[in-house]
Amino acid sequence: MVARRSRSVLYERELAMNETLRYHELAPPAHLGLYVRCVWRLTGPASAVSTPEPILPDGCVELVINLSDPFIRTVPGAGSHQQPRRLVAGQISRAITIRPSGRIDLWGIRFHPWSAAAFLGVSGAEVRDRLFALDEVSPLLDSAFRYLPEVSEQRCLTLIWESLEACISRSRSLDPRIAGLANMAISQRESASVGELARRAGFGARRVQALFRDEVGLTPKQLLRINRFQRALGIARSKPNLSWSAVASGAGYYDQAHLIRESRDIAGCTPATLLGRDAELTEVFLAG
Repeated sequence: MVARRSRSVLYERELAMNETLRYHELAPPAHLGLYVRCVWRLTGPASAVSTPEPILPDGCVELVINLSDPFIRTVPGAGSHQQPRRLVAGQISRAITIRPSGRIDLWGIRFHPWSAAAFLGVSGAEVRDRLFALDEVSPLLDSAFRYLPEVSEQRCLTLIWESLEACISRSRSLDPRIAGLANMAISQRESASVGELARRAGFGARRVQALFRDEVGLTPKQLLRINRFQRALGIARSKPNLSWSAVASGAGYYDQAHLIRESRDIAGCTPATLLGRDAELTEVFLAG
């Protein structure tokens, strides 16, 4: 299946490593843009991905609608289990490992780092490092998305937009300070303390901590380190001849050893090992 172009395309990134997996992202209508970063689409045959692959944290909560065979998630020490067909994936602080059990046919809704909790009416801390069936969090959206397999792709997209719009009136208002705070934390090249963010934002450290806990689901430091690691991988992918020392410096790490420690903690391996794998799902969901 070839991704369709439309005026709402944010960008398309089609992978041709085996010429089977197709991924593209679409920007939301303006009135949804306050909450939704993009809607994404991923399709491929059963042969596209044959082994478990790590999915790295990107600082965002996602809703995922599976129209085909279930995905299998492997949890260290807890075995493997099927993921729900319609799910909410909360903020993750470390990579998770998944594999498809057959044909791949997914729609995803990616929120801004600060918006999912308000839109879904939950605390960011409640869903952090957890995965829920969608009906546990939003029965209204689960009911709407239950019928997506029965309609065409274009109608699916229309129904997704309409269903999200219908939920806006039920969503609580976003705290106008959290987007600025989150972007402030993300933009720092080195760890920003809560005190620094509070001083720059003009209010107390406890309020900053509470906003990140409730609205983002991560601490400022966790959001920064996720963004910095994704930035390092982006540099390494775009400039494959660059040394890892230069990659570390360009991404804002103290040195190469610092990058490797962070990579082992977030991804479970060195960055060279991570990018050296023939791992298409990992590649698809790298930020940028």
